[in-house]
Amino acid sequence: MSERLILAADVGASKTRVLAESVAAHTVVHEVEYENANHVSVAEILAEFVTASPIRAVGGEFVTASLAVAGPTDGLFCRMTNRAWDIEARDLSMRLAIPTVRLVNDVQAAAYGVGQLAPADMVRLQAGSAVAGAPRVVLAPGSGLGIGYAVSQPAGYLAYPSEAGHADFAPCDELQVELLTHLRGRFGHVSWERVLSGPGLASIFEFLIIRKHATVTSDLVQDVERRGGLAVTEAALKGGHTLARTAMSIFITAYGALAGSLALTFMPRGGIYLGGGITPQIIDAMRDGQFMQAFAAKGRFADQVAQIPVYIVLGRNPNLLGAAMIARHFAS
Repeated sequence: MSERLILAADVGASKTRVLAESVAAHTVVHEVEYENANHVSVAEILAEFVTASPIRAVGGEFVTASLAVAGPTDGLFCRMTNRAWDIEARDLSMRLAIPTVRLVNDVQAAAYGVGQLAPADMVRLQAGSAVAGAPRVVLAPGSGLGIGYAVSQPAGYLAYPSEAGHADFAPCDELQVELLTHLRGRFGHVSWERVLSGPGLASIFEFLIIRKHATVTSDLVQDVERRGGLAVTEAALKGGHTLARTAMSIFITAYGALAGSLALTFMPRGGIYLGGGITPQIIDAMRDGQFMQAFAAKGRFADQVAQIPVYIVLGRNPNLLGAAMIARHFAS
């Protein structure tokens, strides 16, 4: 008799992570991370995964699949925001011979997944005063900016996606006002994602070069053009580059200010969880006090945001955990 399996995937802009789990044993049979640039579609990645030798070894039969996707979705279709891929659940179901395939926004999946994290998977920035069953918020800058939340229901938490990353960027100091003016000249509408993302960090660095009439080595300029925010991060944290460090400071201040605004919006005494591709890379800078200072700078309501637990997610991938949780639910 074949082994009944679920498939869960986290389909990001640059990478896709996929796992297969035994329905009966609740154990992971196979897990792989793929570079999207090496593939033409999600379908190609998943077709490679489901025919891998570890799956064949157990005689695996997939009964359901859940994909956390980086873009808005109705559960059946997603046009990814930062990669030119369209994903159709019915098409995947037919190609992969999996009876049911469901798509879920990646940050919505993360809002489910953070509830499965262990203390060792997180670093606490603020203890706050946690309340069982209170709302949770996930904030995840990476190739884009994902924001999701979860509220408690009698049967457990119910998570929702949002497109709050595309809401208007709100500068919190004079330098950020200048940044807004610069970005408005480039893009017209300036969203939070234009600042709090890998491309956003690169844009901050480019703004500072222009503002300060700075001379930057051609090697670094080319590296930023090629690798975006990652190059700025490395120049700031490993190379000690002054302008890159200033760009990082602006990024972290804006990040803290947005997190504080979300704290006031949702009063998430269940916690704010900071994830995405960028946050774990800059953890030391996140812990030096600048982020929490911007988070707390809410005037008369500083005491309110002081009650909100704040965590950096470092361990297991909450997007993938959430996708697996959804697949597990429909397989039971």
